[in-house]
Amino acid sequence: MRLLRCLLRLGLLLLAAPAFAQPKIAIIIDDLGYNRTRGEAIINLPGAVTCAVIPQTPHAPHLARKAREMGKEVILHMPMETEGYDKLDEGGLRDDMPQEEFLRTVNAAIQRIPEATGLNNHMGGVLTANETAMTWLMDALVEHQLFFVDSRTTAQSVARKVAQRQGLAHAGRDIFLDNERDMESMNEQFNRALAIARRRGHAIIIGHPYPETIEYLQNVLPLLAMAGIELVPVSQLLNRRQVARVKDPEQGVPAL
Repeated sequence: MRLLRCLLRLGLLLLAAPAFAQPKIAIIIDDLGYNRTRGEAIINLPGAVTCAVIPQTPHAPHLARKAREMGKEVILHMPMETEGYDKLDEGGLRDDMPQEEFLRTVNAAIQRIPEATGLNNHMGGVLTANETAMTWLMDALVEHQLFFVDSRTTAQSVARKVAQRQGLAHAGRDIFLDNERDMESMNEQFNRALAIARRRGHAIIIGHPYPETIEYLQNVLPLLAMAGIELVPVSQLLNRRQVARVKDPEQGVPAL
């Protein structure tokens, strides 16, 4: 009953007149790779949900392949050093890494998940504020024709500034869907994202493979099309004002 009330309130916003003819949203689901069942539930969600897999997790290759087969966009969810966490996920990037080790770690992630067309940061409150490290990262992504999405885990992030400077296609997260995992809170966050999309034309949402998030999206996503909201892969919402060369997952060549 609580979910129904949430969806009814969502429906009222969905039916409001948009400022743009067809607002677009992208939904990235982070942290895929540790739990196969939840990862497959995300892949089976209706629509163009973007799947962000942590490269060195046990189920990452399987989930990336399955997501690609299901027509979902796959990106790397790269672990990066942050404040307050002693343990970094395997294959993560640390603030004190020398350049050679840093680039070797990035390359290993890309090789493990060849389906990936882009990358966003997992945590990274320390690393995304490090301009030297972000320059190394963006240069590597340019070389491999991948784009970058800043999860915006710190207000001190310089990642998008560096991506812009290096001529890399990039974007930034607008809303976290499920910092609080109850339906009413998620619905409020989703409505905030829709309001941004209606005002600006697009919005990027990040969520996680929690059971509550899966249930919420299973119920909400079918409402979008009839309300004139388009769910798109995050690669369609990139800043392309500079050299925006993005790898075409079908052809393996840059798409302009």
